[in-house]
Amino acid sequence: MTHSLHRRGSEESLENDYIILVTAAYGYNHEGARDKLLQVLDVVFEAEPDNLGSNETGTIYSGVTLEEIKENLTDVPRVRCCFASKEKMFQVIKKINEMDLGLSVVISGLIDNVVDMANELDLKPHSVNLSLEVWGNVDSLPPEDILEVVTMCGHGLVASGLVEKYIEDVSIGKITPRKAAEKVSHPCVCGFFNPDRAEKIFEKYAPQ
Repeated sequence: MTHSLHRRGSEESLENDYIILVTAAYGYNHEGARDKLLQVLDVVFEAEPDNLGSNETGTIYSGVTLEEIKENLTDVPRVRCCFASKEKMFQVIKKINEMDLGLSVVISGLIDNVVDMANELDLKPHSVNLSLEVWGNVDSLPPEDILEVVTMCGHGLVASGLVEKYIEDVSIGKITPRKAAEKVSHPCVCGFFNPDRAEKIFEKYAPQ
């Protein structure tokens, strides 16, 4: 799940930004996995994720309900969501581990925090991926404050121009930081975009 690794920002900004993806493997254990993923969705939703979605439906911030996400799970289903709370993330991992469904569980976040959670649950990660920055000609990249927002969508569906527009709208008091965060989250259909973190970023531009 390397598309979730390249989130930009300070350690403080990333402290409460966690992603989880739960999936079956096609041709290995995907048969019957849909019912298992429905159970995972209930656990995730009960923990009140900061975002939840799927490629088939979009996210809860685009008006999609939990039932619609459930109804549209494919034969090789995936649960994708994010949390702005280490405590909530820990509780979800703990419950999924106890369910022992035989599914792949991938977590993204600050490496020390993720390892701490795994150790507390006596879990040994199968593998670890780390982002090694952006290489090559970076002169055309948008400013760092824009990158902090757009990199929360690992598929690159949140455009820098959209973020710039809402920074301007927030700065003149046309829209609240929270509403701007929710608007910007819409193109990221899988649910990895963290509106809570985006709201804090937009708050820097709000009139004082």
